[in-house]
Amino acid sequence: MHIIQISWDALQAEAAQYPMGVQLWMRVMMISFVSGIIFAPWKNGARWIVAALIINILGLIIIKAIYPEFSRTEIGTVIHLIFWSFAIAMIWKKDVRDARKTEAATIFNRIYNIWLIWASLVMVLSLLFDTVTAVKFLF
Repeated sequence: MHIIQISWDALQAEAAQYPMGVQLWMRVMMISFVSGIIFAPWKNGARWIVAALIINILGLIIIKAIYPEFSRTEIGTVIHLIFWSFAIAMIWKKDVRDARKTEAATIFNRIYNIWLIWASLVMVLSLLFDTVTAVKFLF
């Protein structure tokens, strides 16, 4: 348990050194994704978003504990590119989109769809940033 706390503290310290714009973006992502908990009991897309967030947090902690020399940016970039890309693909594949179109037009479903589009856009934008970061790592 001590190693987990050390890893968490190191991750938090690294994040505190990020520019304010990056810190703000991380807060927007966190609020956007955590709010999926509201819909997760009923909506598969929300479960994918929340699962991607959980995998991200656990992955950061576990990988930092095993490989403390890797930065939060390096770890997060890899996790995002792998798991978040998969989550977006699962949320927006054709049969899932078609199924969403047949759902009743309740206020709950409308709010969910607005949230899902928002959270997906936030995730895709983050993936674009991560792709730029990964290219910089490689070259």
